[in-house]
Amino acid sequence: MPSKSRPDPVIPDHEILRKIGGGAYGEVWLGRGVTGALRAVKVVWREDFEDARGFEREFEGILKFEPMSRDHPGLVHILHVGRSPDGVSFYYYVMELGDDVRSGQNINPIEYEPRTLRADAKQALHPQLDTDTCIDVGLRLAEALHHLHERGLAHRDVKPSNVIFLNGKAKLADIGLVAARDQRTFVGTEGFVPPEGPGSAQADVYSLGKVLYEIATGKDRLEFPELPDTLPAGSQRKRWLELNRIICDICEPRLSKRMITSAAELAEALRRLQRGKRAKRKRSFSMVWVVSLLLLGLAGWAGYEVTKRGRIQSLVNIVKPPPVNRPVEKFRQVKLITIPGNATVYDGKGTYVDLTPTREINAKLGQTLEFRIELAKYQPKDIKVTVVDGEGVMAVIENLQPDQPPEGGVVWMDHLRNRYKPLDSRKAHISEGYMKKRDWLMFNAASARKTEDFLTVSQNGIETEITLANDEAARAFCSWLEGEALRNGLLTRDFEMVPDRDLSFKDPKMTDAQRKDDLRPFYVVVRRIDFGMVRLKTDPPEVEIFIDGMRRGMTDKDGTVLLERVKPGPHTKFTLLKEGFKPLEFEMEVTASQTAEITRKLEENKGIIFGKDWKNTLGMEFVPLGPDMMVAKWESRVADYRAFVTGYNANLAREQEAAGPEAADDITGALMPLTMPLATDFSQADDHPVVYVSRDDAEKFCVWLTRKEREEGLIRESHVYRLPTDLEWSRMAGIEDQAGKSPLARDSDKAPSFPWGTVWPPPKGAGNFADTSAALAPGKSSDLSIPGYSDDNPYTSTVGIFPPNRYGIYDLSGNAQEWVYTDWKDADDIPVMSADGRPIRVANGDIQMGVLRGGGWDTYREEALYTGFRNWIPPSKGDASTGFRVVLVRVGNGKEINPLDPAPPVPPVIPGSTVPPVPAPVPAPPIPGN
Repeated sequence: MPSKSRPDPVIPDHEILRKIGGGAYGEVWLGRGVTGALRAVKVVWREDFEDARGFEREFEGILKFEPMSRDHPGLVHILHVGRSPDGVSFYYYVMELGDDVRSGQNINPIEYEPRTLRADAKQALHPQLDTDTCIDVGLRLAEALHHLHERGLAHRDVKPSNVIFLNGKAKLADIGLVAARDQRTFVGTEGFVPPEGPGSAQADVYSLGKVLYEIATGKDRLEFPELPDTLPAGSQRKRWLELNRIICDICEPRLSKRMITSAAELAEALRRLQRGKRAKRKRSFSMVWVVSLLLLGLAGWAGYEVTKRGRIQSLVNIVKPPPVNRPVEKFRQVKLITIPGNATVYDGKGTYVDLTPTREINAKLGQTLEFRIELAKYQPKDIKVTVVDGEGVMAVIENLQPDQPPEGGVVWMDHLRNRYKPLDSRKAHISEGYMKKRDWLMFNAASARKTEDFLTVSQNGIETEITLANDEAARAFCSWLEGEALRNGLLTRDFEMVPDRDLSFKDPKMTDAQRKDDLRPFYVVVRRIDFGMVRLKTDPPEVEIFIDGMRRGMTDKDGTVLLERVKPGPHTKFTLLKEGFKPLEFEMEVTASQTAEITRKLEENKGIIFGKDWKNTLGMEFVPLGPDMMVAKWESRVADYRAFVTGYNANLAREQEAAGPEAADDITGALMPLTMPLATDFSQADDHPVVYVSRDDAEKFCVWLTRKEREEGLIRESHVYRLPTDLEWSRMAGIEDQAGKSPLARDSDKAPSFPWGTVWPPPKGAGNFADTSAALAPGKSSDLSIPGYSDDNPYTSTVGIFPPNRYGIYDLSGNAQEWVYTDWKDADDIPVMSADGRPIRVANGDIQMGVLRGGGWDTYREEALYTGFRNWIPPSKGDASTGFRVVLVRVGNGKEINPLDPAPPVPPVIPGSTVPPVPAPVPAPPIPGN
């Protein structure tokens, strides 16, 4: 993959120092945490994946792996997993840092180079490591793989550069390709991937065998099974030969011939070898007895002959058959060599022979040998070799041609090794047979489908299980197959794959249900696309254009653009987007090799335009704070929250009705309708800030509002309502807190200043605090008020009646305390959000405490009104002065998220269910008073 120019990633709580590694599936950076500890940070970019599904699948794998990584000494420990600040560009995980290749644990960040098996081989004068080291490394890694496999995961990229040393001990690293076992995504590194492909537990064992081969022999894995020029001397030779026997077993290309088939068995074999014992060998019980009886019989016969003849004879001489006169036949050894090497060779009957360069093959002079040569990403090759007389080995050298898109008149093969023959048009190829069950099962696994309709038929005289599918499923299969072929470099975007269903197919084994559902076998056609062009003019100009879900640019300042290479079809779907206008979707027919002229006018709506003041559907007003954030002018009001409660309960009722009577009872038992959190000791008007709100419920409000306004077309899929972070709230209030610190640490460093300056008590009109009128309220006293201050509001007041700050934001001090996103001890100020705006938090095992900012109507203490003051309570709680303010953010500048992806369904949220109860034995920290 070509290198990309990207900015250095922003990782919360870490100073990113420099890049120390990278490949097709991510980059590794050296970072320094807030404690000063050096860490390795793996960054995996979304743009390196063909689609979001593959990216999210890898992210799910790392989330599953993260907790178990710390349960085994042979795995590199993952300390934290997170997403990029915009939530979509990349995900990352922080790992313990390995030794330096030269200085071990004494690490200089400027010169640091990780010590891996690959680095060791480069540093060493002789890349062949001693036998005991090889056994120790192999044992630790085999045990680590066993730990991984037992939990349903596979590594998929075991190789020397992914084995690091920490405190001198080998550990399996780069778990960026970890995924569910038997998820046969085509990943890995050439030479370490077994012929059957990656993704299984046994494939990981094969890869580890190739790693052991390299360090035990000093040779490249592509040279397997060649031996080194020199073998260990003395007592070590026997141990090395036994280790080599184990390596040859687990790297046997034929899956059925491998005797060691799991990481646990490999670990046991290496453990026995480490103790000086030979590994146990699997043998057929009956064969052992046959061989033993035969040897006993021969031994008895030999003894009889010795006694009979009175002299000692060799057993070989006794059992040697009498000579037979035969014509002398001449033989010569043949060796196949390919460029590049490591190709798989089969004979004319399809039986496996060897990997190239092959061992010497004995053949008669004049004999014609037939071979088939196959290598991933290269064209298969059938050759015939006639053995001729000569000196030495007869070397046959074949240059393999890289796989390439189909060409007219030439058979083509896809990445699943299916053959396609050319059609008469010379612009298309068709599969030589119906699509098989094997291919469909791989599609099922990749797409999480469960459709399985298969039939056994005879194809070319061979009984084959084929797939039956309707038109929609067959097209989905071809779309997946096309994407995989593109990813493997076998197709370009000039080609497409479409199904050709055999509607005339009849077979007595088909069921009535299969006929009724219009299930038929199908061929796959690969054809070159004759693209069309579209000249588009829009009013207004500078409109973003998406075609069939892919962003294709935007119209210029004059509102025009020429879109080339548009896939032809009767229902090509266009989507036009511009902030402040209703999204416009339409379908049109695009004709091959022709240019269509279209004009479209977008209709203005009341949608968001970042950078301009805006009012949403609830009448909440927003002001811009930077190019990608809009801040609510005031705290969320009683009327806003009532609309949420009404909408939430209506959604819940629909869920119950759709689920049916039986399931509805279960839903009702788990989910209760929300109620308005109205104060019991004072009254509130609709334009007062809503209070008695927990952070959990405030976040539910954000999720509901995000979904509501996306459906109404006022915000886009890349826009999310959420709570501000602690750092963002400080900036809204005009103070610059240090990034990378927790709210708890920032609170201890706060300056003794207020939003109105440094004087105390506050000047008249500064805000709604605990004033002299509040002291007259029932249950209050003058001790709980600010002496001499009056704002004429004993409780909450109408929002926005006190002066705003320089950004036009009201009530950042007083009226209601405001929830922020960040937990009290978290230094992570970048929210990790799902696509629908739900926060994703990683539990750290500590007591979870939410953070409140800004003071409220009942705040009277001087320190509690400092701009940098924080209050903290459990996020599932709320009291008479806890409210919230929302922000609207544009994730990734609106360019990384496909606007045509439907918003994921937002299930009803169980009130209070996201926060476990605080364990009683652990005392909560003191809550600062108001």
